[in-house]
Amino acid sequence: MNPTAVLNIIYRTAVLIKKTVKDVKANQQQCKRLEERIDAINQCLKSLNDRDLKRSEIKQSLDNFRKCVQECLDFITQFKEKTSWFVRVFKNQNHKEQFQELNFQLSQCANDLNLGINLKQLFDVKIDENDQKTDLNTIESKIDDIAQLMEQMKEEQYNHYKGIQENIKQRLNSLKYNLQQDIIKIKDPVKAKEIAEEEHAFLHIPFHDLIQEKRIGQGGFADVYRGRWLSRDHEVAIKVIRIQFLDDRIKGDLVNEISTMHKIRYDHILNIFGACMEPNNYALIVEYMSLGSLYDILKQKRLQFTWSDRCSIANQMTKGINYLHKLPRPILHRDIKSLNILMTEHVKGFLVKVTDFGLAKIRHETSRQSSRGPSVGTLPWKAPELLKMGRHTEASDVYALGIVFWELCTECEPYDEADDSIIRAFVMCGDRLDIPTNIPKRFVDLISSAWAHEPQKRPNCQQILNLIKAISSEIDENKISQANVPLVLNTNVANSDEIVSPQQRSQSPERPKKRQYEI
Repeated sequence: MNPTAVLNIIYRTAVLIKKTVKDVKANQQQCKRLEERIDAINQCLKSLNDRDLKRSEIKQSLDNFRKCVQECLDFITQFKEKTSWFVRVFKNQNHKEQFQELNFQLSQCANDLNLGINLKQLFDVKIDENDQKTDLNTIESKIDDIAQLMEQMKEEQYNHYKGIQENIKQRLNSLKYNLQQDIIKIKDPVKAKEIAEEEHAFLHIPFHDLIQEKRIGQGGFADVYRGRWLSRDHEVAIKVIRIQFLDDRIKGDLVNEISTMHKIRYDHILNIFGACMEPNNYALIVEYMSLGSLYDILKQKRLQFTWSDRCSIANQMTKGINYLHKLPRPILHRDIKSLNILMTEHVKGFLVKVTDFGLAKIRHETSRQSSRGPSVGTLPWKAPELLKMGRHTEASDVYALGIVFWELCTECEPYDEADDSIIRAFVMCGDRLDIPTNIPKRFVDLISSAWAHEPQKRPNCQQILNLIKAISSEIDENKISQANVPLVLNTNVANSDEIVSPQQRSQSPERPKKRQYEI
């Protein structure tokens, strides 16, 4: 990463730390001390010139410092969370060891950066000991409040567990099944080997180790719940697959698909922690993305995106697909749509991850066993060649990306309320969705090339990433001062890239006019 970009991330994270420290409910003094030490290092970093930043050792040291500052933010944030800060204090009072470790890491980073800081003075152990005493005294003064909050939490947990009584039979069956599996492994060496091979493919998580909480979505093959992985005390998303029974052949296919997904670790691919493979309880356990799908964000108008945000989101989702396409054994997604683009908040803005790739066997089996269809179909994102019974290719994935780019720019649902037969005929004859006139020309070109009728005329993902980079550079050069005001280009003027001021246009993209999709 460019050293200047790393510095900017460090400075932005430091600002977030300063804001967070003001709201912490415990260990205020030690949190404040971390903030002050990071600020002192940052002040010295501002003296670095371009020549300094080009030195390879500085680049590595800066990146290590960036990671350390992010760790500090994550740690301090724990004491700000209204629903859990008192739990952390109850379990570990003033967190002496964790603060010592973070301070040690910061001092190492400062030493590696060679900024001429008096480390002995900045990281004075006696000051740390006084901070620890002060924080412990403050915690002691709040002991009644902490005990009361703990009691309230226990009561809420009790009420929650009462609410899951309907799942008690499933949980008992899960415990019984796992006990039976353990007995089989002892009694039957051949079967034990088969079970061990299956368990080696990915982490098997028993149903009784999961708590399903609120249902947060419904996809083409699964109902999705926010939940908790009990043995890890980890918030997760539980995708309960709509399958009642699997024969050995289908189960083998399913294990292979999940195994492939489980091995993939990339910033913009949703992590799969494991799966539950018990009779009547088939589920994927994946990381929880707090903002949900891009589809829901756009439909519910929960966030207002700038053009920089849109560039970043488009870039991240394309990176995810490009990673799949470039694997030694390439994977086609086959079901790209805004419902399968998940988002969460991140220090740099939004983190975007692609999900539900490589699940052809699961989709087929769930559609065969279930009479329920998905709440939102896949037809609007299907390339014309697929409508003619063609095969999935990288180009058909790119076409679907083009539709998602259109959604991102217009904040509308593709072919809203149109019949499937109309959509099919409309797409197959080469027509496309209307692109509003105030979408930046570069974005228009990106969308148009991605959904080109002929597959060979569509760019690949790497070419799309290059196009997005060029769009992002143009936006940066325009130096838009209001973060929530998107860039709007005047495309009514032939070949014009004139920037229209926020006063001349609304803050959101122009919505496409309601259209009758007729042939």
